[in-house]
Amino acid sequence: MNTFNKFKWFIAIAVVFLLILATNLADKNYFKQVENSVDNIYSERLLAKELLFDVSRKFHKKELAYALNDTTYLKTQNDIVNAEISELLELFDRTGSTRKEDAIKKKLNRHHDELINLESNLASNDLLYTTECAEIFSSINSAIVALASEQVIEGKNQKFIARNAIENANLFSQVEIFLLIFLGLILQFIVLYQPRKKS
Repeated sequence: MNTFNKFKWFIAIAVVFLLILATNLADKNYFKQVENSVDNIYSERLLAKELLFDVSRKFHKKELAYALNDTTYLKTQNDIVNAEISELLELFDRTGSTRKEDAIKKKLNRHHDELINLESNLASNDLLYTTECAEIFSSINSAIVALASEQVIEGKNQKFIARNAIENANLFSQVEIFLLIFLGLILQFIVLYQPRKKS
């Protein structure tokens, strides 16, 4: 095998190697996007939704105690429930969130603090479910609903990112097949081409 043929084979193998490397890196990038999106949907959306559900249940239980004027609950359970809500809100703060979610979370934390202040100022003979108390619970419920809506919106966004990455990977795979066929034909021509010797 002469030097020219060796060079042709080297170029052919190098082109195939570089093409396979490039397509592998592109595929890896698309699958990383899908993996990140799936992780995000679970860790930042479904987990946050579950935490929100628990927070909502505890606030609802507390509001029911206020509405029924259940002083026994407020004396025995209220501090425990407040601590549980605070812990859930801290866990919720650790989940990834958008700026809009951060703003809503701050409002929810502020309303929870307002409720705790209201409780600390209540005398044993006070009416529990006052207008101020009802407004705080209403604000809390609005914040929880807004956060739940944001979870759905962000979950859809992550689903769109994953679907887009999968579609791009499929399109890239099809282009890759056609490109490999085309390059295979060109490489065969380069390798098999024998220049005519001048007589």
